[in-house]
Amino acid sequence: MKFFNKNKKIIFILLAAFVFRLLISFFGTLDIDFNTFLGWSYRLVKHPLPDFYKEWSDYLPGYLYILFILGKIKNTFGFVPNEILYKFPAIIADIVSTFLVYKIVFRLKGQKTALMSALFYAFNPAIFANSSLWGQVDSLTILFSLLSLYFFDSSFTLSAIFLAFGTAVKIQASLTVIPILFLFWTRKINIKTLFNYGLIALSFFLLTFLPFLPFGKDLNQFPLFVWERVGQTLNQYPYTSVNAFNFWGLFGFWQPDQKVFTSIFSFLILFSLSIFSFLRLKKVKGAQYLILTLVFFVSFLFFPRMHERHLLPVFAPLLISASLFTDLLVVYIFLSILYCLNLYYSFIWITDNFKVVFSDFFIKILIFFEILTFSLLLNVGWSGKTRLIYFFKDKLYSLFHSANKPSAKLFSNAGLPRERARIFLILILMFAFICRVYRLGIPEKEYFDEVYHAFTARLMLHGDPKAWEWWNPHPEGYAYEWSHPPLAKIGMQIGMIIFGENSFGWRFPAALLGTLSVLLVYLIGKEVFKDEIAALFSALFFSLDGLFLVLSRIGMNDSYLLFFSLLTIYLFLKDKILLSSLSFGLALSSKWSAVWVVPILFTAFFAFGKKLKFDYIWFLILPPLVYIASYTQMFLTGHSFDIFVGVQKQMWWYHTGLKATHPYTSPWWSWPLLIRPIWLYTNSFGSGMIANIYAFGNPAIFWFGLASIFITLYYAYLFKNKRLGWLVFSYLVFFVPWSLSPRIMFLYHYLPSIPFLSCAIGFVLRKNIRLFLPYLVTAFVLFVYFYPHLIGLPINIAIDNSFYWFSSWR
Repeated sequence: MKFFNKNKKIIFILLAAFVFRLLISFFGTLDIDFNTFLGWSYRLVKHPLPDFYKEWSDYLPGYLYILFILGKIKNTFGFVPNEILYKFPAIIADIVSTFLVYKIVFRLKGQKTALMSALFYAFNPAIFANSSLWGQVDSLTILFSLLSLYFFDSSFTLSAIFLAFGTAVKIQASLTVIPILFLFWTRKINIKTLFNYGLIALSFFLLTFLPFLPFGKDLNQFPLFVWERVGQTLNQYPYTSVNAFNFWGLFGFWQPDQKVFTSIFSFLILFSLSIFSFLRLKKVKGAQYLILTLVFFVSFLFFPRMHERHLLPVFAPLLISASLFTDLLVVYIFLSILYCLNLYYSFIWITDNFKVVFSDFFIKILIFFEILTFSLLLNVGWSGKTRLIYFFKDKLYSLFHSANKPSAKLFSNAGLPRERARIFLILILMFAFICRVYRLGIPEKEYFDEVYHAFTARLMLHGDPKAWEWWNPHPEGYAYEWSHPPLAKIGMQIGMIIFGENSFGWRFPAALLGTLSVLLVYLIGKEVFKDEIAALFSALFFSLDGLFLVLSRIGMNDSYLLFFSLLTIYLFLKDKILLSSLSFGLALSSKWSAVWVVPILFTAFFAFGKKLKFDYIWFLILPPLVYIASYTQMFLTGHSFDIFVGVQKQMWWYHTGLKATHPYTSPWWSWPLLIRPIWLYTNSFGSGMIANIYAFGNPAIFWFGLASIFITLYYAYLFKNKRLGWLVFSYLVFFVPWSLSPRIMFLYHYLPSIPFLSCAIGFVLRKNIRLFLPYLVTAFVLFVYFYPHLIGLPINIAIDNSFYWFSSWR
């Protein structure tokens, strides 16, 4: 218990990182390599080890022992999913490496820096993408390299064994010899000890091959067998760059390797940098980790036959070195981004019929930045000086906090008394609620996407297992809705339990959440502007938007996404981190696009001058747990966790591979301009009467709001006001990323941006108060004018024809 209390923070980080990796291990698998590992594991269990190399394998024996153990476990516990079992060694390697990073940095710089380093390593996408997603084994390379250095001071034998086994897993780990030679040199350890160290390492390395010596070969042939296996590993891909963004990638990928020239060239660079590093760093504490960083980075940049993922071993020693030279944190961040881009390029190339996602020019730019980053690493490491981080701290940090200066005061005139503001807020909320519940049960049948969402919610209400089974044929006129998480359908069930199994019941929760979203816009506006009037303006004009109204009156998931996303943001601004992370889990359980809340929270951290607290770890724990809990009904209907995983995969494939057409689809850039609305429902009556429901924004809100975004951005620059800049960023981040979407898109995807658009309107009108009344009249008149068109109220056809101002609106 004493140990736990003393180390509870690092234990918490390690546990959170472990659970996070297990949860994502079902996704992003690189099947071509992963299936190879499965096949090798099967062979190792079914056949004697000496027979293994009779068939093809380019791996040394180290990892084969691990695959052998995993195969035995699979035979005994067949229910364990392959994704968890065969990614488990790499996941554990990540966790242990994180702990080693913590222990080493703790020894060098203390606990606070050590905890931050552990967080930076454990939750770096560059790290878990390789292990938990792809299912590769490069995490083991860095683990055994770190272990060999970590144990050098306490046990030469353990250090040598870890070096040997790491090399037997991945030959790249042998480069750890260079910092170990540095340790022998700087600590003046005698040549006899060095010889013994090398003998132990070589002996253990050779012993890993012995059980695989083929039948019929005696020990005299053993050296040749080892040589052949090492040669097979090194010569498997005789190309200068195998999709790696390195020096050779400048000349193109998969180019034949001129073995002699490239080898001499790369080894000369490695030798020169190693000698110079020895001389420059001999008095620096912890220099062995900086040398290991340089060695791994040089090998990736300048050695031929490198794959994209071979940069991974750089990150752990680089992060340790960053605790000594703070500028190296910039190198760490840049390299992480470049590595993720390289993985993305290769993953698409391998899995999507050699599709190239980056142009040749852009790849060369990325390689240039990688070489530039290496130059920065050399400059910082060899000079021992850190200037860049302090520049960011002194200049950019002061810019982020400039809103605390008097010049950033937004409004000079007096505000509104709190009691009067409360009355106006209640009136606005009552107006929003009445507009949403009036004739809410009409039409009585499902319309538009209610034939998916509301239909499936009714099945879930009755415990029908088909609601979760993507493989069932759809009933005529309806479809099982599994392509989104289930929270909205749970909300519809609650509405039907209270109001009956009817259209009002499944629509009422959305109407209620829509009304509460108006309240949240007021609260967020108040946090941004620190002004009651600007916040009330924001809520008022948000309540007058037509698209928001329509999506608050239909049994779909958009109102749920909007409400919980806004609630997450507001609670974060109020430093209610636990509740904010819980709300974020509910937002993700409504719709995956809630992920765009993450950059909003990240920028809010700086824009609102937050302090880094350990509570933020809740964002890594609660959202996935809430997300899984939202599928409780699925588990209660007899579906296993494998079905849960299958649903997630089907959702991903559906949204990334949807090839469909629709007459009302529209590109993302057209949404702020209100070019192409969506017809959701129509019904003709006798006597020239017609009823329509049209997903359509209030032109006054959309068009003046777009102008307000630019005006707000100007004021953000003029006042150096970070909060206004954050407001514009939050508006953009919810819809601009749709430009990268491969699927068809609709105007309703713009909904999460409208609250921030409304806040920009509130700010501009508060700043120019004389515009308020004429603008309010215009916006309100247009809202009333289009209201029948938004809620399906029967009107004369002549009036209906007046709604289509442009041909694209019809």
